[in-house]
Amino acid sequence: MRCRGCGLIYTSPRVKASELLVAYGESSDETYVTEADARSMNAYLSLSALRRHAPRGRLLEVGCNAGYFLNAARVGYEVVGIEPSAWARKLAVENLKLDVPASTLEEAHFPAASFDAAALVDVIEHLADPKGLVTELARVLKPGGVLYLVTPDIDSLSARLLGRRWWGLRPAHVYYFSRATLSRLLANCGFEVVEARSYGRIFTWGYWLSRLTNYPRPIYRAVERLVDALDIRDKFLYLDTRDSMQVVARRK
Repeated sequence: MRCRGCGLIYTSPRVKASELLVAYGESSDETYVTEADARSMNAYLSLSALRRHAPRGRLLEVGCNAGYFLNAARVGYEVVGIEPSAWARKLAVENLKLDVPASTLEEAHFPAASFDAAALVDVIEHLADPKGLVTELARVLKPGGVLYLVTPDIDSLSARLLGRRWWGLRPAHVYYFSRATLSRLLANCGFEVVEARSYGRIFTWGYWLSRLTNYPRPIYRAVERLVDALDIRDKFLYLDTRDSMQVVARRK
């Protein structure tokens, strides 16, 4: 559905926040960790943008999953994570020794103005109440603190061309932002966008190939034959399809 007033796109009927919390709390994804090296490299891509605006300090990541971003960030920041999945939180705590309390952001009761930076990497599209969470992040960030976000761009060329075949249209995604609707949300929560650009990622050729399974079969088969002929399934590829955006916003 698209809001006639602001243009925001969302799924209907809307999912209850309590149902999402239970679902994510019980979720696990063994395939996620098979790309651990690539996810660590992607963390450094995100950090390069964050550090331009908040080079040091205390950093909070909401939806930190197995902790690859926080692990990369701990070199220059004091890091804390929030993760609803018990499976992912266990990996972050036991494997990487990260500080990830078993709570939601609201339940953590962080003091006001206690963080210099916060991150939402592929998270805001999953939330039942994105405005509520961003408002809470504004509370726990210091004045001038930085919020870093990555999310699919529903207004991108590939999203418009591919329609229902676009990778960003997933059952787990509740809201679909464009740069305009995300900027409006951030402004309403007390933030000013200071940087917005497309976000590319590094994954193995095998992973990228798996992302093509929902596209027309001839395209998938042609790419699969090429990848196998070159024997590059386990080689890394940086790809910016320009349909995922990274936004940096500063708390006013």
